[in-house]
Amino acid sequence: MYASRYGLAREPFSIQPDPAFLWLSAKHAEALATLKEGILERDGPVVVTGDIGTGKTTLIRHLVRLDEVAAIFVTVHDPDLTPLDFLNLLAVEFGIEGRFESREAFYARLRHFLLEAFSSYRKVLVIIDEAQRLNAELLREAIDLARLELAGRRMLKVFFLGQLEFDRLLAREENRDLLAAVSAYYRLEPFTAEETRTYIGHRLAVAGRSAPLFTDEALAEIHRLTRGVPRLINILCGHALLYGFGADRATIGLDTVRECTRDLTVALELEEGAEEAAPPDPSPVAQAIAARRAAALPAGRGRRRRLLLVTAIALSALALAALGIALR
Repeated sequence: MYASRYGLAREPFSIQPDPAFLWLSAKHAEALATLKEGILERDGPVVVTGDIGTGKTTLIRHLVRLDEVAAIFVTVHDPDLTPLDFLNLLAVEFGIEGRFESREAFYARLRHFLLEAFSSYRKVLVIIDEAQRLNAELLREAIDLARLELAGRRMLKVFFLGQLEFDRLLAREENRDLLAAVSAYYRLEPFTAEETRTYIGHRLAVAGRSAPLFTDEALAEIHRLTRGVPRLINILCGHALLYGFGADRATIGLDTVRECTRDLTVALELEEGAEEAAPPDPSPVAQAIAARRAAALPAGRGRRRRLLLVTAIALSALALAALGIALR
């Protein structure tokens, strides 16, 4: 509708994941590097969490295009699934025919199926979406799946994709052993103001427009209202273009953004008096993994670091003393 008016070849702000519009912020690039290492180089499940609309699905769809990796997506719709129902859901996603009446029968068939159908792949990802809906039994079943060995190697990599509630689920005392199995973790945060600006410019450029379209004031307001959440940015920007087209405006300014915001405030849970988002609380999962890795450092390395620190302090003290003597 408004494409030709604004020099666009396509819709720039669709909320459907599209690899052509992929933009990696510094945090997304860091996440990709961390997760690639976790998938290809380490045993144990991988965890990605983030609020709704922060780009988890887009990131994962980019990640699963890695060479030598196959991906199976499983979405948990029902938190009351039994472990056997969960395994049968996995069987459907793998394309394994028949219903299994026992856990043993499922794993026997799965081993045979993987060796038959996926032996050419380095890893097979089982991506469990909406992982925050897992109950304790299903979580343990999924972790057990990651421990499955084929021909002496762990071929399956379980990938948990969930909202921030999944962090709290893993951090519970009764799940300490499960948390210890996690090999890589990343929590996606919303964009900063500068990232929001760059993200909007990138999507417009991919859609065919190189000249600025949103004013600086409009970009700042979009970030304030959406708090840097990519999905909300897309929705708000798309509506702003519609409003601007309807009013025959050559650029999208602060007034246009505020006009369409009145219609979107309730639907998008935007707040007219929204302030800059506070820094997020540290993830209990990230803290636990960092502590585990620190504890795993060889004792000698820790002693060497302390010795170097003491030596540095001593040398500094001697240098200060020498300086004092020289100044007398």
